[in-house]
Amino acid sequence: MLPDKIAFVDIETTGVSAAYDRIIEIGILRVENNVLVKTFHSLIDPQTFIPKEIELLTGISPYDLEKAPTFREIKDDIQEILKDCVFVAHNVRFDYGFLKNEFRRINISFSTKHFCTVRLSRLLYPSHKHHNLDAIIQRYNFECKNRHRALDDAAVLFDFYKMAHDESQPDAFEQAVSRCLKKTSTPLNLPPNSLENLPEQPGVYIFYSQTGMPLYVGKSINLRERILSHFASDIHSPTEMNISQQVAQVETIPTTGELGALLLESQLIKKLLPLYNKKSRIKRELVAVKSKINIDGYKEIYIEPIVSIDPNQLGAENGEAFLGFFKSRKQAKDYLVSILKEYSLCEKLLALEKTKNGCFSYRLSKCKGACVGMEKVAVYNLRFTEAFAASVIKPWPYDGKITIEEKSHDGKSEYFLIDKWCYLGNVKIDEFEHSNEQVSNNLVFDLDTYKILKGFLKNPKNVKRIQRANGQLASLL
Repeated sequence: MLPDKIAFVDIETTGVSAAYDRIIEIGILRVENNVLVKTFHSLIDPQTFIPKEIELLTGISPYDLEKAPTFREIKDDIQEILKDCVFVAHNVRFDYGFLKNEFRRINISFSTKHFCTVRLSRLLYPSHKHHNLDAIIQRYNFECKNRHRALDDAAVLFDFYKMAHDESQPDAFEQAVSRCLKKTSTPLNLPPNSLENLPEQPGVYIFYSQTGMPLYVGKSINLRERILSHFASDIHSPTEMNISQQVAQVETIPTTGELGALLLESQLIKKLLPLYNKKSRIKRELVAVKSKINIDGYKEIYIEPIVSIDPNQLGAENGEAFLGFFKSRKQAKDYLVSILKEYSLCEKLLALEKTKNGCFSYRLSKCKGACVGMEKVAVYNLRFTEAFAASVIKPWPYDGKITIEEKSHDGKSEYFLIDKWCYLGNVKIDEFEHSNEQVSNNLVFDLDTYKILKGFLKNPKNVKRIQRANGQLASLL
């Protein structure tokens, strides 16, 4: 059954980020039972800078907006015309997302059913290659006196909806509208039905742009749910919005379970360097914070840049230890300052101050005197160990290589070969065959892999899935 109340909406904005940019114009046509009953149009003072390219695109200048109302001043009019309506727009996540964020800024929750006329066009006219608004205007010879102006563009959407309704079979049109309302609309550049058969199992997914550039790599225990969540939640996040605007291809790589997905995700991020995985992209050179025992027996810090980490040095018996890795020396020192304040450690021994005498904190009575031999070595070192317990790189807890088993719901098993926190490879086994993946004996320490495995081993249930790498399984690996 078709909705009896529809609001056709278009907005113009200062940019593409719903979180940071603002609406400068809104046009709404309220339609009840296919009859236009009310229109609303207004420029909106965004109270922020208007980029020149936006002015050129829309013809809306800062001068035009000087006397325009703010969103807060017209919120009641917008709420009234949208009341009880299905919200319809072209690329609806953009317009709906911006409007939702404008309401959120003034502490109003806005939520309503909505659907996208891009998706409706794709469902009803699959033979056409392009479904953007310019293509629709040209294809059907719709009148649009002022393109990229809110009310005129919203009127085109109503014209398209009426035309599609009149020339389509009633059942086909109702079914198409129903699909638009019930499902997440496909991003503009993704092929139709590309999200229909996503696997509902653990794995890794990759979003690519139209040029084949990797945009984002992610993992999930349910690929379908996670991928669709990107396109349902992009209205809340500028990153999600950007991804949905650019994604043109989705690749999925199923895995046996969550551990395999975590390890594969980490590997692919480093290999592909996707644009929007900024936090997980590791620089080749890091700054290491290490500890050693000085000549007086106190634990002290030294900082050094590193390109690679020898796993055989982790937990060395000479008293040295890796306490953490950072992107810059400043980031490392900021971390040490926070440790200094919380645990009353010594600035000199934390490499935060160079002095032959007592450190500045000692002169302020905040350091207990380790820098001048006044604090007992055992007491200071115990507090030092406690301070860095969460960040220190743990020594490998096993004598040699291990395998970790992961089972899928359909009975297949996968074994991961690990040594000294280094991932060496895997093998998948079922009752009919086994497939050997690439296995290496080269120990290459990776900080992300270390964090994944460390977190995995914290769960006592996971420890039961560990075996010594020997016997028949070792021959397969």
